[in-house]
Amino acid sequence: MNTLLDLTIRAKENDIAAMEAVLIRFQPKIKKLSSSAPYAWKEDMEQELCIQLIKAIHRFEIKEVEPQWNFSHRLHSAI
Repeated sequence: MNTLLDLTIRAKENDIAAMEAVLIRFQPKIKKLSSSAPYAWKEDMEQELCIQLIKAIHRFEIKEVEPQWNFSHRLHSAI
């Protein structure tokens, strides 16, 4: 199974399948966020949230996360 970090790294490298997998993982959150919008705006809001998620993935700096990720992953594995 691919972790969200693995998928994000691959998506950042323009792996279309990984980007789709990330978007699918976030669909419940996107639906929840758009649920408070007027019905006529829901589809547009969901599309905009997907666009913003894609932009965020491309801005994401992996090197800032890896040291913390490795520590928390080792800690979680030890528990």
